Amino acid sequence: MKRITLFLVFCFLFLSIKINAQHPIFHHLTDKEGLPDIEFYDIIEDSKGFIWLAANKGLFRYDGKTFKNYTHQKKRGLSVFGLKLDSKGRIWCNNISGQFFFIENDELSLFLDIGNETNGIITSFAFHQNKILINTMKGIYTYAIDNPSELREFNKGVLIKNKRKTDTLYIYRDYKIFRTTKNSSSKIIYNLDGYKNFRFNKWSIHSYEKKNLIYAYNVVNSKIKPKLFYEINDKLKEIKLPKIFDNNEIINIYEVNNQIWLCTYLGVYTYTIKNEKLKHINTYFIGKDVGGLLKDRDDNYWFVSLRNGIYIIPNLYIEKYDIPEEKSNISALSKIDKDALFLGSVKGDLAILNIKKSKLNFIKNKYTKKIYDIGQNKEKVFLSLNNYSLIYDKKKKELVRDDFLRNAKDFVVIDNNNILNALHDAARVTNINNKKSKILRRTRAYTTHYSKNKEMFVGYVDGVEKHSENNESTKIKFKNQPIIAIDIDETNNGIIWISTLKDGIIGLKNNEPVINYTTKNGLLSNQAGKIKGDGNYLWVTTDKGLQLLNSETGKFKNLTQKDGLNSFNISEIIPFEKHIYFSSNKGLFKINKEKVFLDRKILDFYFTSILINDEKVTEKVNYELKSNEKKIKINFQTNGFLGDSDITYKYKLLDGSDKPKWNTIEKGINQVTFNNLAPGNYNITLKAIKLNQQQQSLEKTIILKINAPFYRQIWFVFLVPILIFGLFWLIILKSIRKKERKQKQAIEKERMQKELITSKLETLQSQMNPHFTFNALNSIQNLVLKGEKQKAYNYLTKFSSLLRENLILSTKSFVYFDEELSIIKKYLELENLRFKDGFSYKIIGSESIDNVKIPTMIIQPFIENAINHGLLHKTDGVGIINIEFILEDTLNCIIIDNGIGIKAATIINDKRNKTKKSFSTKSISSKLKILKDYYKTDIGFKYEDVNNGTKVIIKIPYTFSDD
Repeated sequence: MKRITLFLVFCFLFLSIKINAQHPIFHHLTDKEGLPDIEFYDIIEDSKGFIWLAANKGLFRYDGKTFKNYTHQKKRGLSVFGLKLDSKGRIWCNNISGQFFFIENDELSLFLDIGNETNGIITSFAFHQNKILINTMKGIYTYAIDNPSELREFNKGVLIKNKRKTDTLYIYRDYKIFRTTKNSSSKIIYNLDGYKNFRFNKWSIHSYEKKNLIYAYNVVNSKIKPKLFYEINDKLKEIKLPKIFDNNEIINIYEVNNQIWLCTYLGVYTYTIKNEKLKHINTYFIGKDVGGLLKDRDDNYWFVSLRNGIYIIPNLYIEKYDIPEEKSNISALSKIDKDALFLGSVKGDLAILNIKKSKLNFIKNKYTKKIYDIGQNKEKVFLSLNNYSLIYDKKKKELVRDDFLRNAKDFVVIDNNNILNALHDAARVTNINNKKSKILRRTRAYTTHYSKNKEMFVGYVDGVEKHSENNESTKIKFKNQPIIAIDIDETNNGIIWISTLKDGIIGLKNNEPVINYTTKNGLLSNQAGKIKGDGNYLWVTTDKGLQLLNSETGKFKNLTQKDGLNSFNISEIIPFEKHIYFSSNKGLFKINKEKVFLDRKILDFYFTSILINDEKVTEKVNYELKSNEKKIKINFQTNGFLGDSDITYKYKLLDGSDKPKWNTIEKGINQVTFNNLAPGNYNITLKAIKLNQQQQSLEKTIILKINAPFYRQIWFVFLVPILIFGLFWLIILKSIRKKERKQKQAIEKERMQKELITSKLETLQSQMNPHFTFNALNSIQNLVLKGEKQKAYNYLTKFSSLLRENLILSTKSFVYFDEELSIIKKYLELENLRFKDGFSYKIIGSESIDNVKIPTMIIQPFIENAINHGLLHKTDGVGIINIEFILEDTLNCIIIDNGIGIKAATIINDKRNKTKKSFSTKSISSKLKILKDYYKTDIGFKYEDVNNGTKVIIKIPYTFSDD
């Protein structure tokens, strides 16, 4: 055993890296998510859940997935400011040029242009009694909203920016604040004669605990310090601002969660007012210039910044510790005594978190192996690593290497003297003092648990077993099958819980399964992971979220990606009285158990578009359609951040027949299509359901009436005289024959078109086959010239086999995918011979493609180009080609090589022969163009540069075989 020297102990105690910061998990919207700008001034949400953004580059609407820009042909400049909603739900904004706009019928309309009155200074405005009031350098101008030319009034003073959602107007003039309400005239409510020397020229009024909170500052003279006033006993009293705000302008003020939120150039500060003083609560986004804040209808917090895009905090009560990225992959976590956590990373980093002081100290050490598990008894902390283990003495504060726990994937300290541990080849109980072990079973073990009844549970590779102290073992089965355990833990009511890979979680009483939670009764996914008992509650991780199960009631509470979890790869959970801590591959996290579960109601979804016969129509409830309008397509969406990430959509079609059933729409698909509805009356109803099945949205119904053809309608039948009955049948027969004739003509036209396409493809194929043969013979020639006769012989043998197979398929336009794949593999084997050990390849996804026919000789030329133009000139390392097949609307073939890249290959080709063009690429382009014109779909290829090499994506049509 190797003891750490006193110097290392000194490093452990005093030179560790202290990390104090913790911050709610946030999502940063940047250009990677399609964010159209990085500079934003304001944010607002409308009644449908759309997020509106005032930005340097204009006005944008965000539905949670895409951004839409709104502009006007007479708009001067790009930037807009001052987003507001009027009484009709319209979005308003203005720009620095004195133009005012609003959104109506999904278009930006110009309301007013008073550029001469603003002098290029950003103005503020407000609505009051169907009028718009605008601050200018000269004073306040008032215009009628319905007709801006009808009313134009002027009033000296400064309009106070009002964030309160009331029909109340505030104006500052002559050191007094006037208030005008809907039912009363203007009157003085506050006298500020004592502040005549401050000359404030910008005011904003807000609400805190239903009282006025007023911020005043000078936008020109920074020497005039800003002031904050609060209404106390119907009078304004100054609330002293911290010194940080003397030179740090408060851009916006909000009341959120009964707190005052100050958006500044140095971050977001939250306060309450207590005893006429500001009491600091939290600081978010330290050092970031945050200009605006929105708490949306789903309790997400949006922060717009002036230089860094948009930040979204889904949950204030899931906090992440600020750990360097290289140390953040935490693999083990354990509670040490009452107020500390010991953690270890996959790279061997060790740290102790002081819960009370909220300080995380990383220990400088020389170990780099992954920490598998951490546990303790009264005197020592035990750490299992790959190939060795460590023991930390709490009293001596010494870290000792000891190998008795090495490679233990999981262990539990039974008592002060014994440890139950799971190894790659056995489960055993080891005495801590003499290091002697008792083997429970010689089989690979993964997880362990020591119950309150002093029973040992071990999850082996072939199932779970219970071991008693007298060496008796019992196999635990569920539905007469072994239980393959991921983790085992216990709640205070004595239930032993087992998480599984595909059967959810199983609860045991008296060694018998008594309950099973799956997706059918509340579990988010049947693929469960780490579990941890917390009183009579059980924390459960799955691949779709973290859940808290009340083991007495069977009810779940959920935390998903929408709630802020950024990783479900959770390595450990440690409960405390009010918080839990959990570790994952993305760091260390803290959850407030009392506040973290938000009462999120299911959001209402809306129809984005309705198409009839592929033409977009105006959205409404009832549609009366012609007999030939049979195809109905409905697109829908839930707005907002990850709006539909935790819901599934269902629909039913009521047509008057049997009682319809709800059909589940596949996750990620936001549309439903009915291709050929017969004449009749239909009700198409949709709804959204939460993943936990506990909430569902209001149902939305579209009513359709598809009229029958005229010859099937009642008026036609009864109005046609019986005397011309024969003529009626003659017309019907003529109509039927005409229809049959058209069908025959259409079939014949289709047949002729297919023959024409086949002829064109065979012509190109006949041109490409000699090209392929020439390239192969050229490779053989190179080997002969190099004197590699045996290799040339082997190459020629494989080439003859390839040529024979290619000749068999040369007369066919379409071949089975397996036949084409066989040629590709033989060609790659030939090139592998030519490159010796300097070339390798990998084919992915081919095994999942069956019974499909594709055009022949499309893929091989691209592989040939990758080798001859990408890998042939590579001077270092092994040339690698990865070929992946994905079957979607087309057969997508993705070829990635690690060669010299498109630009370098082009330069080399240009130097060799500037006039020579790739015959294969030209032929393939012609071939794919023919196929694209015929199939009317996205067929073709495109090249992309990657970090090292080239990527080409080929979209190939396919048909299913009739065999």
